[in-house]
Amino acid sequence: MQNVYKLVISEKPSVGKPIAAVLGANERRDGYFMGGGYIVSWCFGHLAELAEAAAYDEKYAKWRYNDLPILPEHWQMVVGKDKKKQFAVLKQLMNAPDVT
Repeated sequence: MQNVYKLVISEKPSVGKPIAAVLGANERRDGYFMGGGYIVSWCFGHLAELAEAAAYDEKYAKWRYNDLPILPEHWQMVVGKDKKKQFAVLKQLMNAPDVT
């Protein structure tokens, strides 16, 4: 039978580390701790943010009063370049078959 883990996601590493210690997740991995039936990982503040207005239409690269309000039909999210690795770690963990 395959182990099943509960995934706990904290705001930042300095919060995730003591949570992992309390839960017995003492095995350090790249971007998370694992053990005791838990995986503890973290964000770095906001991993994803709303896209800039120019992502919807180049004419919004320079804002004009007449273009406001800018209300896209579907809001877009972007992941900062410095946060892509941790975003990928969390995505992989959330989609792992042995994680609930």
